[in-house]
This record gives sequence, structure tokens and C-alpha cells, in this order.
Amino acid sequence: MNFDISADRRNTNSIKWNREAIENISANPLAEPFWVADMDFYPETHIQEAAKTLAGLGIYGYPSFPKDNAHVAAWMRTKHGWILPKEKIIFAQGLLHALSLSMNLFTEKGAKILVCSPMYRPFREITKRNGRELIEHNLGYENGLFYLDRERFASDAENADMIIFCSPQNPSGIVFTEEELVFVLETAKKRGITVISDEIHSDLVHPNAKHIPMGLANERVGARCITLFAPSKTFNIAGEHCAFAVFSDSDMEAEFRNAESALWLDEPGLTAGELSYAAYTKGAEYNKDLCRYLGETAAAARSYLEANCPGLKMVNGDASFVTFIDCSEYYQKIETEVLSHPDRYKGGEGGGILSRFFGVAAGVAMNDGTWFGSDWKNFVRFNYGTSRIRVMKALERMVRAVKAL
Repeated sequence: MNFDISADRRNTNSIKWNREAIENISANPLAEPFWVADMDFYPETHIQEAAKTLAGLGIYGYPSFPKDNAHVAAWMRTKHGWILPKEKIIFAQGLLHALSLSMNLFTEKGAKILVCSPMYRPFREITKRNGRELIEHNLGYENGLFYLDRERFASDAENADMIIFCSPQNPSGIVFTEEELVFVLETAKKRGITVISDEIHSDLVHPNAKHIPMGLANERVGARCITLFAPSKTFNIAGEHCAFAVFSDSDMEAEFRNAESALWLDEPGLTAGELSYAAYTKGAEYNKDLCRYLGETAAAARSYLEANCPGLKMVNGDASFVTFIDCSEYYQKIETEVLSHPDRYKGGEGGGILSRFFGVAAGVAMNDGTWFGSDWKNFVRFNYGTSRIRVMKALERMVRAVKAL
């Protein structure tokens, strides 16, 4: 694949490119989208061919897929070195479905759920909508570097009934070490609580870093652990709502299987099954090239900001295609600019000060840091999962906008 070529996603029913949605966060319907966490690259060619074949057949009846998930087990062994019995891998109708169902099955109403922040907003919503209480644990942060503050984490976990962990972390992109994962698992084991690890970004770790699945690290610890992963971010097929779960505890596994069966949600739909099979069986070279491209784009973006505008600080992520940019040095000026010109920055009710400023002043639509928690108003999340030239031009416009203040 030539990742310097991005797909034209206008008029494709893409939420990322929807003008009303863009205006809602950026106050500018014409801003270029760098927000929703999917990429503008075409999927791997075998995935495209599988979709074309399926469409050409004109047959969309009930599918019959193998239920042992051998292709998923082979991917996890080759990609991450995790040797799993194929029968242990459970299909789920999307990662958030699996997370929400697990929360309902393995905690009671009013339970306290610890989640690291800045956090993917649906974690907050799932916790609230299911009648649980959120313990928002802020990651350590200093001068562009996010890290796991073990002492504070252990303290916050004292009151938790479950831990939801995002590895690699969204929105920062940081990749946790095996020692850090073991610490989280040991903390949970001491409390007798379950860890759910969302690893949807795990296949997109850049070449200079290494992802360790939580379930693999748990083989040293023996905590109650649920590891969730999916092909959706990896192969840019997020619209298919296909994910997989692996349980360390056989009783929990059985309960989850029974619940999925009772809801009649234990099998993939036709396109989800076909595309995920093509991805896992034929997508390894594509994935390797994509990880390299994303790592090089991140390095180029970081170098550009360091050289041209150190006041916009790209944080220390080594995974996926999203990153936090710290705008603290400019925040007061930006806030004054936005609040002093209400007509210019009118709208953007779904965003914040920074997303409205960059949407109008730079034509760049991004998620405001407040979408990930109230403590992160000085940040924006930037999606660099597109051609490098588009990324660099967007950063140039952002730099010009803050320097013009």
C-alpha cells in the first residue's frame, strides 16, 4: 500500500467527514477532519477483494463461520507472541459491547470502576449508564510525558470494584511496559477485583515499541483478567463491530458465553466475519508497513513542532494514529481570543475552547481535551492516520494560528 495516498471519504457516510459533526466540535463545517479515531487509508487489498467478492455474489443470507477462531489465535501468536488455545477466543459484537456486558456481569449496581484518565469518553458513559460509579485516575503527566504513577494508582484502586485499563492508552498513545502491566494485575489481585484491558490499538504499536497483551502478562500473576482486542483499528474496518475476548477465569468465561448466547449475539454478521477473516489471515505485511508509516509520521510531526513551535507539545505516544498535543503555553491567549470574538467562534457546542479555535483559525477539526475529562482542557487529540503531507500541512496551519495571536 502507498500510504501517501488517502481515500476520498467525502460523501461516503463517514461520521469523521460529516460536515454537521465537524461543525459541532470545531465551529467550522469546512475544517479538515483530524478527529474521529479511524484512518483515511484504504484497507488492505485482500480485505477490499473480500468485500468486492461478497458484493458481487449478491447473496447475503445466513453465514456459516468456524467457531474456533483459529485465524485469530494465529494472529495473536505471530503478532504478539501470545500462544492461545483457539477455543479460548470469544467473538463479541464490538469491543464496547464486550466491555459493557462484562461490567454488568461481574459487578453490581453502584460498583466503583477505576479508569485511567485522560480516558476514551465511552468508558465514562458506559460506567454512568450502567449505574456504576467512576473513579477517575489521572495518569502522571509532566512536560509532554504521560506515565503510570504507581503509588497513586494503588491508592485509587483501594476503593475500586473493577479496573478498566486501556493498553496502549487512548488518547495519549503510550505503550505500557510488562512491569507496569504486572503491577496493575498484582494490584487487582490483592483487591480480588477484575481487570478489563481494552487493547483495540495494540496492533498499531510503532516499530520502536513493543505491546504486551494483558492476558499474556497475567500468566505471571494469575489475576482475574479480561483481554479485549479487535481488527477494527488495525485494518480500518471499524464499521463492522467485530471484537474478541479472552478470559483468564473459566467460570467468568462461561458466564460471558452464556450471556452472549442469551442475547443471541455470539456470532458475527456476514461482512464482519468475511472481512475480519481476510484481515487476520492476509494482512500481516500491510500491518507491518502501516506501523512503520505511522511511526515515521509521528516522528516527523514531533520534530516539526519541536523545531517550529515548542509551545505545542506532542506527548510521548508510541502507538496507533492518535496523540495528545499539549497547548498549555498558548491556552490563555487562545481562551482570550475565543471569548473576545463570540461571533467568529460561534457554534462548536460539542467541542471546547481549543477545538473551536483550531477549527476556525487553522481549519483543523480535532477532539477537544475536555472530551476526555475536565482536567485536560489544555490538550487536543490529533489524528495522524492519513497521508503525511496532510498531517504536516495541518500542523503548519496550527502553528501559524497560534503565532498570529
